[in-house]
This record gives sequence, structure tokens and C-alpha cells, in this order.
Amino acid sequence: IIPLAELKKNHQLADSDFININGLDVHYRDNPCRKNPEAPILLCLHGIFSSLHTWQKWVDELNDRFRIISLDLPNFGLTGPFLSPKIDDNSYPDFLRDLLDELKIKKCHIAGNSLGGFFSYSFAAKYPERIEKMILLDAAGFFFVPPLALISWGAPFGGWVTENINLPKFLVASLIRRAYADETLASPEELTRYYEMLQRAGNRQGGSKILQFVRNRLGFDTKCLKEIQIPTLVMWGEQDKWIPLRHAKEFKKSLSNCQVITYDNCGHMPMEEKPDISAHDAAQFLLGN
Repeated sequence: IIPLAELKKNHQLADSDFININGLDVHYRDNPCRKNPEAPILLCLHGIFSSLHTWQKWVDELNDRFRIISLDLPNFGLTGPFLSPKIDDNSYPDFLRDLLDELKIKKCHIAGNSLGGFFSYSFAAKYPERIEKMILLDAAGFFFVPPLALISWGAPFGGWVTENINLPKFLVASLIRRAYADETLASPEELTRYYEMLQRAGNRQGGSKILQFVRNRLGFDTKCLKEIQIPTLVMWGEQDKWIPLRHAKEFKKSLSNCQVITYDNCGHMPMEEKPDISAHDAAQFLLGN
């Protein structure tokens, strides 16, 4: 376990802060638009075992047109685990509602990568009045076989092992590298950050609970996609080794107002691996009529 004070020293950004949501100190970053104080708001949700740092390149690309809010979701990053031990269908949608209420945001755009994509459309289905447009980047949803390490993490005995025994750094590094089409793009600093965030008290247990929740539900709940009417853009890396490209078509079929863009030479995180073009496409979609 790495003490929270040390993790903050290593990984809190100069412009990130903490906000109290129902007793939980949430690590978040609120970047006002550089040119327009009334710019549209984009809320960005990271994937499993990730953190708000994954959106840095989009902040750099889009901050002249949007106010961008990113955060370490509960059970991850510097935020740490939910105070309630139970995770259910309402845990993350209600948390996001309370976050927007605390920030006094009535309505915004939302973008979610991987597990953050699942949280995005779950929120949009439950609280459609809070979301204008949605972007799903290689989002979790339909059936796929995840990396073996994640399967074992969600299994009862494997979950106990990962919760109670320090994970080898090389195993964490291999999982993160698989998220890229070009595995050399996973920098040593990034690999160290992922590994150290897993050493925050409660994060491994929290991640295990999410995986077990998904396992017990026999996968992600995609039935709610049929209810969503808001304009949605699905982005997908064509070389995604985590979630197969064919899922982009599944989202297209399931969402009534959806378009799809795919990227060659790109893996599981287009906002990191193809930041220029993916940010350009995001801006066109969000600012278009």
C-alpha cells in the first residue's frame, strides 16, 4: 500500500483538486474554456484502473472550445473506493448526478472510454435530461472475452488473491500495453502511474467488486441503450485488443441516434493514441447541429 499523501504528491496535477461527494473526496479536474467562459461542458469518464490523466491530450486539444471536467471515478485513482460496500445499478449514475449537482451543472456532454463508456450510457439512460450529446470510445457493453488477468480478478479466489497480494508490476504493465496498437506508446511514467494507483488503499478491492458485479450480472446491461435518444458518437480503435471492433456495429444497431467512426493503427484508447483526429471528430460532433 502506498500512502495517499505520497500518491497525491506523485500524481495530483497542478490544476486538479478534490471535491466532497456524499462524504467521498473525489479527485477531479475542472478546466475552464480558455476562450469562452460560457463554453459547452464536456464530462470525461476513464476506463477500468485508469484515472483522469487519460484525458490530458483531449484537454490540450479541446480546451479552447469546451469546459472539460475529468475525474478519478470511485474505486480508482486518488479518489479511492465508494464509502458504501455495495455496488449496484444505481451506484455510478447516482454518483454522477450528485457530482453534477455539486458543480451546479444542469446539463452537459459526456464522453466515456471502456468501463467509463458503460457508466456514461447508464447515466444517460437514467438521467437523460442531464446529457446533451454522448461519445462512447471503445465502450464496454456487449459480450467479449477480457484479458485473462481481468477474468481471474473477478473470480472469487482470483479476486481474493489480487485484493490481498501485491500484483507484480510487469503484469500491470502488460495489461496496459495491450490497450495500445503500438505498445511502445505506453510510457514508463504511465505504467508507473497505473501500478501506483492500484496501491492506493481500497482500489484493488474496489476494482474487484466492479468485476464481480459485472460477472454476477452475466455481463454489462445493454438493454438501456434502446431507451437513449440523445445523439451519440461511437469511436473505436480498429486494433483494439481488449474489446473487439465488431462491438461498434452493435452499438450502432442498439442506439437510435448514433454514428460510428473507427481509427486505423489505434487500440483501446483513441483519445490517447489518436488524440488529434479523435478530438477533432469529437468537436465536430459536439458543436454540430
